[in-house]
Amino acid sequence: MNRTPSSYHVQALLTPGGLWRASVKELPGVQEQHRSLAQMERRVRRAIASTTEGLQPEDVRLDIEYSTGDSGFDHELATARAKRELADELAQQARKAAVPLAQRLVRAGVSHRDAGTLLGTSGGLVTAMIKPKS
Repeated sequence: MNRTPSSYHVQALLTPGGLWRASVKELPGVQEQHRSLAQMERRVRRAIASTTEGLQPEDVRLDIEYSTGDSGFDHELATARAKRELADELAQQARKAAVPLAQRLVRAGVSHRDAGTLLGTSGGLVTAMIKPKS
């Protein structure tokens, strides 16, 4: 991730006690320990925002590198996350491709339920796909 004025690189390291130790590359003084990743992210955003006048926590972009302390396990986790992201992207593409097909099927008199079966989804989702956007 290229650094913009509101983007920061964070290393999150799992400690033996189960806490996440966060350090911000660009701000060595920002180092904290947190019980959860969500808590860590909120507090790191607030800590960064407090160092820059006018910067709001919600405007801080974080590029977080996670480490459990076991590089092999970290690699497996990163691979699983990448596959999950790819699956989400493919699902979004499939939904987008299905919309005109659902519309065509329904115009041809096919029921929403049958259109869903043909598209590998539900009739309810077909209804949502063909509903005009307001």
